[in-house]
Amino acid sequence: MNEPASPRTASPVTVARDTDTGRITARGGDGLAHGILERTFFLREAHGATWHRMSPTVEPADQAAVAQLAVARLQAAGYRVHTDTESATLTTQDRYVTTGRSITNLAHAIREASSPAEVSAQLEEVTAAHDGILASLEHLLHSLAAVYDGLGGPADRHIAARMRYLAEHRLGPITADLLHARAELADRSASRSLPGTPLPPAPPLAPTPTASGRNR
Repeated sequence: MNEPASPRTASPVTVARDTDTGRITARGGDGLAHGILERTFFLREAHGATWHRMSPTVEPADQAAVAQLAVARLQAAGYRVHTDTESATLTTQDRYVTTGRSITNLAHAIREASSPAEVSAQLEEVTAAHDGILASLEHLLHSLAAVYDGLGGPADRHIAARMRYLAEHRLGPITADLLHARAELADRSASRSLPGTPLPPAPPLAPTPTASGRNR
């Protein structure tokens, strides 16, 4: 069994089947706990207080196992978890670096950078064409629009159009501003190489012809 992290001071998380609705729900915890639940087939609800319900995509035969997986992940992160018999488990599961955490780590690296050049270098992952963070988010929105195009419901066409609008008109200004910021920061350090990135050697000079026409 994996050792859990140090106990957290956040409120306990309760994972149990609701007697009124028959759905497995989760209540309590903080933002990190909510993220763990949302990565374990729970859907966020925010009517008054934030709480979570298990996704209806989970088959009834798998619901107890999914609830136990969520509890194991919460316990590994150091949360106190209250459960019913169905959701209880003594195990923990190793945490992993999520995509969101990777971006948070990038933000921390930018905040701790020692020079404008280093910040410019860190931004390359954000602004890179085709597969940078912003470009990938644009791909995601277009993919989601394509999904709604195929669903055929009364409002689906409008939702698809909204996804395309976000991709084409909201991400564009953000990308342009960050590209400008990266270039501006790099230009401030034009006379220096980026930290940890040595400049390539200068090409050799072309031979100088002598009066006799030979090169020396």
